[in-house]
This record gives sequence, C-alpha cells and structure tokens, in this order.
Amino acid sequence: MDDQADRRRQRVRAPRAPGARRRRAEDAGGRGRRRPVGGQARTAASRRLGRRGASAVSVDWPDWARAATDPAQTFARPEALDDLLVVDCSQASFAGLVASSFLAELGAEVIRVEPPGGDPARHFTPFGLTRAETGLGYLVEGRNKFHVTLNLEEARGREMLTRLAARADVLIETFLPGRMDAWGLGYRQLSALNPRLVYLALCTYGQFGPRAGSAQPNADVADQALSGLAFYTGFLPDPAAESDPSAVHTRQGSWHGWTLGGVWGAFGALAALHARADLGVGQLVDVSPAEALMRSTDISVGWWEMDGVRRSRMGNFDTAIFPYAYFRSRDGYILLAAVVEPAWQALCRLIGREALAREFPSVPSRRPLEVQRRLHAEVEAWTMTRTFDEIWAAAEAANASLEAGVIVVGRVVGTPAEVVANPYYRERGTLAVFSDPTYGDLLLQMPFQKASASPPRLKWACRRPGQDNAHVYASYLGYGRETLADLRRRGIV
Repeated sequence: MDDQADRRRQRVRAPRAPGARRRRAEDAGGRGRRRPVGGQARTAASRRLGRRGASAVSVDWPDWARAATDPAQTFARPEALDDLLVVDCSQASFAGLVASSFLAELGAEVIRVEPPGGDPARHFTPFGLTRAETGLGYLVEGRNKFHVTLNLEEARGREMLTRLAARADVLIETFLPGRMDAWGLGYRQLSALNPRLVYLALCTYGQFGPRAGSAQPNADVADQALSGLAFYTGFLPDPAAESDPSAVHTRQGSWHGWTLGGVWGAFGALAALHARADLGVGQLVDVSPAEALMRSTDISVGWWEMDGVRRSRMGNFDTAIFPYAYFRSRDGYILLAAVVEPAWQALCRLIGREALAREFPSVPSRRPLEVQRRLHAEVEAWTMTRTFDEIWAAAEAANASLEAGVIVVGRVVGTPAEVVANPYYRERGTLAVFSDPTYGDLLLQMPFQKASASPPRLKWACRRPGQDNAHVYASYLGYGRETLADLRRRGIV
C-alpha cells in the first residue's frame, strides 16, 4: 500500500483528540444509537430493468451501486468536509438550521449558537408537541451539531463569538440585515479578523433592497408569498363550483421556503469555499429564501414575460403534457404518465379507448385544459376499477412491446404511516430510529445523498441548549469550570 493510501486509512481510523474537528460517530457519542427502518432486502430493480437497442441498461448496475454506497459502510469511510468549522448563529429560522445540517452531515464540525434558554425555533412545532421541551422540527435539524448558549446582547457574549468566528471557516446568521454589523459581528468586522471566513446571511428580503431595512423577520410564509409560489399552488379553477377554491392563494404545507433557502445557502457556502482555494479569501454569501423558492417556480415568470400569460393554478394537471397526473385506483391514488406518442397510444389500447389516440394524436392536441379534463375522466374510469398492482403489471406488459417511450406508473404515498411502510424507503435506508438519551426514540430522515467514497452521515440527533458549553468553550476559548460558572451566573451562557 502506498503512503497516500496508508495516510487515508489512518485518517479514517485514528482516534480524535477533544476539540479536533474530525470526529468519529462513535466518539460523538453515546449520543444516539441508530436502528435502520426495515431490512436490507436485495433490490428487485435489476429484474425490472432491461431495454433493447439504444435504451438498454446494465441489469447488474443497481446491485453494484448498492454495494458501492452501502449505508452499513458509511462510518468506515472519510467525510467530505471534516476539516471545516462552521458556527451557526441562526435564530428563529429553519433556513439557517437546514444549511448547517447539510454541512454537518457532510462532516463539518458545527457549533450551534443559541441564546440562553434556547432558540425560539425549538418551539416551532405542530400544535405545541415537544419532546424534552424541543419541537419536532428542531429534533430533525439539530443533528450532528455541538450546541452552546451565548447571549449576543451582552458585550462579553459578542467577544466570545468573535473569537469563535476567528477560527471558523463558515458563519451562518439569519438576523435582520445590519443587526450583526451593528453588534460588531458582521462580515465587515469578522472578515478583517479572519479573511478566509465565508459569511452566509439568510434573510427573506436579502441584505439589500427596498425591504431589507424593514423590521419584518424571516418567515417561511413570507418566503412562499414573495416567491409567487402561493399564487400557482392550488386547485384548477372550477366555474361550476359555488365556492371556487382556486381563488385562494395556497401555501405549501411544509416549510418549503426555509428548506430551499437553507439548501441553496449551503450550496452557496460550498461554492465560496471552493473559490477560496484559488482566491485565498472568503466572502459574503447573501441568500434570500424567497428568491431561492422563486427558482422552483420554473417557467412562470418567463412565460409571463415572453407571452403575457398569467399562469393559473393547475391542480394535478400540467401545462405541457397529458397524461402527467394523479388518478384514483381501487386502493388509493396512483401517478400515471405517458409522454411520447407510442406510450400514449399504448395507454389508449390498454384502457380500451383506441379512438382517443386517433382524436388526440399529439402532445399539443392534449394540452388544452378542457381536453385534459375529459381525458382524465376517461383514464380514471379505467384506473378506478383496478388496484395499483394490477395497473403496474398491465403497464409493464405494455411497455415490453414499446420501441420508444414508457407508461410510467407509481403509487402516490399518502399518510406518514404509508411513508414509513414504503418498501422504497426501507430498501434505501432513508429512515432510521435513533435512541437518544435525552429525547428517546426518534424516527429521522437520513442523509439522502448516497456516495461511494465520502458519504454524508447522521451521527447523533438533537442536543439540549448549552449541552456542549464545557467542551466547546474549553476547546476553542480555553475556559475552565469556574469561568463557565461565572458566565452562567451573569447570563452570558
């Protein structure tokens, strides 16, 4: 084995000293024990694959990919970002929490800074439901982070954060624009002390612009409203209805603005870190979650600019193609798509309505909403008499004779119980139960990226506010017990 490979082995297996950034999951600690949900059943995908001609696939690829990215081997492999230190100062915003979660899953050491008593985000939870005074959202996004408390309203607290930032690679904040700068903790001040710092600022209205100076805080509902997404989300207009639900702007049920803001924020921070290798310095990364969410509205803004068309709510229909929608079956909802003409013709034969393929032979002929309504009813009349398994089998049999295109069929997962029971997620290890000494058994989403060399991982679940004060402040600031006790009495930590 050459020296480089030998060093790599040592890097993975060597014990970590307290305060070192690279930490093995078992060192992190007694923090939780993971139990995968479901088994590791051999994939059936290879038995379903196989197309002739240009569309041929390797039938053994799924089994190779499973072995190469086996979640059971995750902790024997290096971490992509294990040489980075991240300080997450976000408050009352899941955008910052999501951003630091992604970096933590990839191996960065994340110091999560909360005010004494905890971040208000710990109480953003369905109908007040908490576990050990922590809400469900924070239980998901507190992962892999060392939690400290620090009062930034006090000069001593700001001085302590300055010292942490002087050693950090990334700092994340979600305060109103200019708040950190007024405290002497903004990018202008911290970059003078640490020129390599990447400073990620997440705020609904961004760091400049007409509303950046307002007192409006970060809010997912504001992100969704400002992005335009709430206008496009909802049911197709129904002129016959006494009360038209399409007249109501509808937000998505999840915190989609915060989540996408955090994802794109983490992406921006990683891009800045990549640039730092060439530039030698960090930079300010200004991300508006509302703008991040607007990116997911696809063609809506461009459609208006190009054609003057105001995109309406489409419900389960699509502006470009049909069928590409959900349909009722005997045992729940299914998704069904047949995009190219051979697939559409095969679907019409399958449901015994070949005349529809002749009447609406092309994609443009099926686009008008009145046509989509009619065709949806025709297809659904067939799907409602069959179970998902029967529809799947019929579609697979029809696909076997197609030279081009495919009839796509899938089950629409409904309740959380169906999500947990879904064999797709069981097979891929998407969910796991963590047994945490503070929070008990928690069913958590695992990192969704599968990687063969440096996979992300979930090391431990959430932590209590200030649970890592002694470790972090001793390791990075040299504080002992007496100093911490004094800071606690004074309300600094």
